[in-house]
Amino acid sequence: MPLSITTIKGQIGIKTTNAYLDIKQPKGEQSIRQIKPQMVIDRELPKILIDQSQPFAEAGRKPWSQVAAEYAQLGRQQALEGISRIVDDGNRMAMIQRKMPAAIPEIALKNSTPKQHEFNFGMIPTSRPKIEVTGHLNVDWQLGGVEYSYTPRKPSADYHPGKAEIYVKQYPQINFKYIDNRV
Repeated sequence: MPLSITTIKGQIGIKTTNAYLDIKQPKGEQSIRQIKPQMVIDRELPKILIDQSQPFAEAGRKPWSQVAAEYAQLGRQQALEGISRIVDDGNRMAMIQRKMPAAIPEIALKNSTPKQHEFNFGMIPTSRPKIEVTGHLNVDWQLGGVEYSYTPRKPSADYHPGKAEIYVKQYPQINFKYIDNRV
């Protein structure tokens, strides 16, 4: 008996969707502010003060007030010396009554002979001028800096789960066929 059997195997189909995670990270906010440094300068221009009055006075170039004061002092001193000499001479002459010998010739000799003068050699000026420098320079730095702030933002995440769909792609079959070649 000629019999033909044909079979078709069953097939299963699987359709999958992969799971995925969608993460979004927004940028955070940051702010940066720079503070500039500052330089503060306090200055007084230099001045040189030179006082030459002492060397000039030693060289004979004195101010009129100092010359007048010195000559007034010298005149007073010479006046007092003259008064003293006259008093001494008067007292000496008063001693004539006591029989002191030769008072008048001694006074005449003393007043007629010149005084001895003393001479000296010196370099002028002997002192230096007074020099004074004034002025200043102060530099003050005020340091700058950076003000920095950062505000983070939270990330957002979306999860999409995966799927697996199973279905029958082809059902199994069995076919039987009778084959008769006689007909």
